[in-house]
Amino acid sequence: MILSSIICFVPIISIAQIVQIPDVGFERNLIIAGFDTDGVINGQISKADALQVTNMDFIDMQKGSFWSIKNINGIGEFDNLETVSMRLNDVPQFSPLNILFPKLSNLKKLNFDSNSLKTLDITAIESLEELIIKNTVLDVLQMNFFQKLDFGNSPNFNYLNLEECPYLENIVLRNNIASSVYLSFNTILPVCIEVDDPVAATNNQAPYDTWTITGNHYFSDICTLSIEKFVNDNFKIYPNPAIEYLSIEQKATDGVTLQAVQILDSSGKWIRSVKENFNQIYITNLSKGIYLFVIQTDKGNKTEKIVIK
Repeated sequence: MILSSIICFVPIISIAQIVQIPDVGFERNLIIAGFDTDGVINGQISKADALQVTNMDFIDMQKGSFWSIKNINGIGEFDNLETVSMRLNDVPQFSPLNILFPKLSNLKKLNFDSNSLKTLDITAIESLEELIIKNTVLDVLQMNFFQKLDFGNSPNFNYLNLEECPYLENIVLRNNIASSVYLSFNTILPVCIEVDDPVAATNNQAPYDTWTITGNHYFSDICTLSIEKFVNDNFKIYPNPAIEYLSIEQKATDGVTLQAVQILDSSGKWIRSVKENFNQIYITNLSKGIYLFVIQTDKGNKTEKIVIK
């Protein structure tokens, strides 16, 4: 009876010492960096190896030696991680990925380089202080498509530096207690920054007088879906398909001001801005095809797909 219990218990102990790493690119980087000491692509790393890693830096590895990562399953077992620097994309297709970061109690800095992300959820990382997203290594320019970054659960977050994130519309910085905050981004549309006191933030009053923001933005305490729904319900572009010109119909105002219409091609490349004469937006200079028209208001935005014949 005792021997049987011991035999049954041994496999449980073995399993507990292993971290599953299903993504081949992730494991290859762990081996190249010397973190996965068995040096074998077998879909796993020992828990002991995982606990030794505090700085997971794959970006500074010699160019050409890194492998792109399609998912980060298993990273939640690296309990002592303080910084993560990696590439998250599906090379060579560059299909945008949905990334959900798990809770890691010691993680302070994320550096993503040359990525293609559809969503990036970092709400579980309460200790997060820095997020950097750039394109410094790959020859092909990458593009990130996420619209929101939520740091509401990260009270000490203080540094944001974004490139190739043109569709960002909302940054949540509620509950922030950092002594100073630096934000840098370059987006197609103004970014709504959600804070506890938007009046004080707009007037550069404490505690927001120590914030530095480079990028088109405005402050609000309600960058919410209710505003987005109002914009979606009350603004319309017609006709669709279109031949000569388009018009913007605004059913209700309710304090919402139409500011501009951004015209992008089907891949998301910006073509031009329209800031007046919204009732007749001439499109005769555009080739036939599918375009994205972004209606920009002071409270939110709406994107419509328009066919031009």
